Amino acid sequence: MDFESMQTFITVVDEKSFTKASQRLNLSQPTVSFHIKNLESYFSTTLIDRSPKRFKLTQTGEMVYQRARQISGVIEKAKAEVYEFQHQLRGTIHIGASYTVGEYILPSILKMFDEKYPAIDLMIQIANTERINRAVQLHELDVGLVEGQVHHQGLTSSPFMEDEMVVIVPKDHPLRKHEPVTFHQLQDQTWLTREGGSGTRAMMDSMLESYNIRPKKLITIGSNHGVVQSVKEGLGLSFISRTVVKHTNAEDLIMTIPYIKSAVRYFSIVTPVNEEEISKNAGVFIEEVKKKYSL
Repeated sequence: MDFESMQTFITVVDEKSFTKASQRLNLSQPTVSFHIKNLESYFSTTLIDRSPKRFKLTQTGEMVYQRARQISGVIEKAKAEVYEFQHQLRGTIHIGASYTVGEYILPSILKMFDEKYPAIDLMIQIANTERINRAVQLHELDVGLVEGQVHHQGLTSSPFMEDEMVVIVPKDHPLRKHEPVTFHQLQDQTWLTREGGSGTRAMMDSMLESYNIRPKKLITIGSNHGVVQSVKEGLGLSFISRTVVKHTNAEDLIMTIPYIKSAVRYFSIVTPVNEEEISKNAGVFIEEVKKKYSL
C-alpha cells in the first residue's frame, strides 16, 4: 500500500466525490480512481459503493478510512517532531478544548504559554468533549483539555482543575417564592441544557436521573453563554458550571435547592495513552498546564 493512495482515499471520502477530490488534489479523475482501486486491491475488498445515484462507504471502507486517518495523523506528527527536534521548541501545537474550558479557562493558559514560548504557533479547536476526544484519538489534535469522561480507546486523561456544577434559576421564577422548595415543585419544569456529547449535558442528565426529576421540557442550546442568557431571560432552569456562571456575571442566578446537591467534576488533559505519540512541544504545554494549576 502506498501513502499517496491512502491520502487520495481519505480525500475522496471527505469530499464524498471523486470529481471534487481530483480537483482538490490536482489529479485527473482516472488517477484518483486508480488510487482507490489500488487500495481496494491491497485490502481485497470494496471500499466505496459506486452506485450512480449515491456515494457510500462500505463497512470495510469505514474501517480503512478510520485507520487511514490515524496513520495520516501519526505521519504528520512524525514530520512535526522531526521539525521540532531540528529547530528546538518551534513549530505548532494543535490544542483542542471543550466549550467550557475553551471559552473560560484556556485563554489564560494560552497567554502564559505564549509568553514563555513565543516561537511555537498555537492552533486551537473548540468543540464539545466528545469531538475533542475523537480528534485526539485520530491524531488530528496533539492534546485536549476537556470536561467530562474519557472513554475512547487509546486515550488517557489526567485532571488539572476542579469545577463545580450549580443550579441557576431566573430571578422572577416561581420557585424563588417558595422556601424551601419541595420535591413536587421541582417536577415539570423547563430545563436548558447543552447538546449531546457535551460534558455539561452528561452532568445534567445524570443529575436529573439521580434525583428523579421529571422535566416538562428540555431545550438544547449549543453554547454555555446561550444557556446562561436564556436563564436570564426567564426561559427555564439549568445545571451548569460555576466557572461559566462566574465568567458571565450570573452568580445571582445560583439557587440552593435542598434536593439537588452541587456536584464536583474535573477539567482534564487528554492525550494518547502511548507517551511516544506525544510531541515534544505538546509535552511542554502539558507540563506548563500542570504547573499553573498544581492540582
